[in-house]
Amino acid sequence: MKRTSIIRGLVTSLAICAALVLASRAGAQVSAADSAAVLQALAERTAAQGNATLARELLRLVVREFPNTPAAAEARTLLSVAGRRDVATSGRSRLIVSNTLFGAWMGVAIPAALGAHSPSPYGAGLLIGAPTGFVSAKLFSDNNPMSSGQAIATTFGGWWGTWQGIGWREVLDIGTRQESYCYGEPVVCDTYESDSDEAPFAAAVIGGLGGLAAAGAMAQAFDPTAGAATTIQLSSFWGAWFGLSTAILADQHGDAELAWTLIGSNVGLVVSALATRDSDISSGRAWLVTAAGLAGGVAGLGVDLLAETDDAKSSIVAPMLMSMGGLALGFALTKDFDDIRSSIFERSAAGALVELTDGSLSIGPVLPTPTVVGHSGTPDGQRPRLGLTIPIFAGRF
Repeated sequence: MKRTSIIRGLVTSLAICAALVLASRAGAQVSAADSAAVLQALAERTAAQGNATLARELLRLVVREFPNTPAAAEARTLLSVAGRRDVATSGRSRLIVSNTLFGAWMGVAIPAALGAHSPSPYGAGLLIGAPTGFVSAKLFSDNNPMSSGQAIATTFGGWWGTWQGIGWREVLDIGTRQESYCYGEPVVCDTYESDSDEAPFAAAVIGGLGGLAAAGAMAQAFDPTAGAATTIQLSSFWGAWFGLSTAILADQHGDAELAWTLIGSNVGLVVSALATRDSDISSGRAWLVTAAGLAGGVAGLGVDLLAETDDAKSSIVAPMLMSMGGLALGFALTKDFDDIRSSIFERSAAGALVELTDGSLSIGPVLPTPTVVGHSGTPDGQRPRLGLTIPIFAGRF
């Protein structure tokens, strides 16, 4: 993978250098505007041939080397449109992959909900379900551009609805029936409740499809960022954990314990959705906070083992409290995470050996870039030449 990236980078650099040479040979009296126009035209032709990556590098070269030309203004517009298009379609692959898996699950769950007992219906379900999930997601994403945030929210909605459907069916005893068993002389009958084999799968199908549809509609309406959608997803899991922990501490059992877990999951989802409406949290930070919470919970289990606790209430206290502490600590320690990522990106764009930013001096790797020498302010008759810029110092004052 590393070798492929290096080769790809070399090919891109050679192509840019070739473009600069072509621009330099356009004539002895080439102006900055003419050179920029040549590069922009080459970028448009390259994009039309399907090489979007190289086209964007050429457009960025126009903006960097000829910033005050009409071609540079047009290049900025094209780059902006391309960036918005990338964001709008970045969730397409995620949606297709997840929907294919969800379709395969539906191919098993639907026959089970209908009471199938032979292998044939399940084989047919898998044969139909996975391709249907793939095709439906592809057709939808072809006609409805989808960002990563929308894809995360939509795919999570399907699995969240499945879990909610199964859980609430159990809590509300939907599909259970009264059965009697009679025996002896004189006849004695015992009555008991029996769960339907089909009901859990029916609840899973209804909940999953409902959750998928509802989450998809809300994602299209609100267009959450990838970070917000990830935070909502993870918060739902944490809500379920804290709901279960609270139920154990409250001495709840059976259906009541499950209900507390389901409610906690929903509370975590709603609260995080409201909290992230105007937040710019990234997916990376959300996962780091979750990792800190998991570390705290596992450490709590270690405390239980050392203390040799032997009852449910005592065993849940340390993991619950320490996972809370881990989440709080993770959130505090990562408060500058997104700012650091942004500064790293900006630094990689500058690529200077020494950089002074807001009074802070830092040293980093040099990133040589192709450049044009003599494209402005040169004596008549001097042709532009291909050169290489090696930035030594960059400052922001």
